[in-house]
Amino acid sequence: MSSIAYVTDQKMIEYHRLCGSREINFWRLSSRAGFSSFHKGDLLFFYARGLHGKKKGLVGYAHYQGIHTMTLKQMWNRYGTQNGYDSLKDMQEAVEKASRDHKVPEKMTGLYLTDVVFFVTPVYPGDVGITINDKLESYTYLDRDDPDITVRILREAEKSGIDIWSASQSDEPEYIFRADELRHQLQLICSEMGKEPLGSAELAKAKKLTREFAQREHYEMIRGSVTDCFASDGTTLKIAVPFVYMAKNRQQRMKELLGKITWYKTRIRTEGLRVDRTVFTVLSEEEQPLTVTLLKEINEG
Repeated sequence: MSSIAYVTDQKMIEYHRLCGSREINFWRLSSRAGFSSFHKGDLLFFYARGLHGKKKGLVGYAHYQGIHTMTLKQMWNRYGTQNGYDSLKDMQEAVEKASRDHKVPEKMTGLYLTDVVFFVTPVYPGDVGITINDKLESYTYLDRDDPDITVRILREAEKSGIDIWSASQSDEPEYIFRADELRHQLQLICSEMGKEPLGSAELAKAKKLTREFAQREHYEMIRGSVTDCFASDGTTLKIAVPFVYMAKNRQQRMKELLGKITWYKTRIRTEGLRVDRTVFTVLSEEEQPLTVTLLKEINEG
């Protein structure tokens, strides 16, 4: 899961804030192809000036869904006010103002974004220990060198909270924010464990067990992991991890499994994840009486 900061037109983003927009077509003057390392579900943070200051900060974010190329008129006909303006005329004027030659490009790129969340106050780069070039014209990756940065941004935003006006339109923004915070915290915890110590045959079995379980029980994969999945109802966090082994290494794999669960449990506590309880499930091809006993102690402890 990647995150980027994208230079955003203040007037357009305030329009979406006041309208309580949940979906946005985020237009770009360029018609070039998409990002090299940005995928569906990743977070695009709006980098713009706040309402009462000249300093730029991260004023909210949305989930990237896809990219498309259209003419200005096609973009308006398809997305209307989701483009951030009341009329085609207003949008055209904004595009002309942003363009270096003050003309509307023949083709423009649109980024379709969903699950929009706005912050009460901007999160400034310095507040989370990063630097963004003042002359940035397009976008920059935030977590390429520091996987913890997205979590730090969300935690900083949480201090002031979700924008009162946009959140009053729906209960969704608060839920979306909590879910994103949890996803990124779990991604960070998982990344700290490093690569799975499984052989190729074991890894294939582990992936199959998790994939089938996740589909059946409506879990989602922990970002950055190919073996672990989770689900949450807002109070209870459920994590499922596979247990696969060869006859010669069963005892070693059992130790690694317990180490992984202990790591999750410890880091969930030290990271302060907003859940009341964490429950673990071990996925195996056959019944494992010992893991059942150990899990009961872990889950009830």
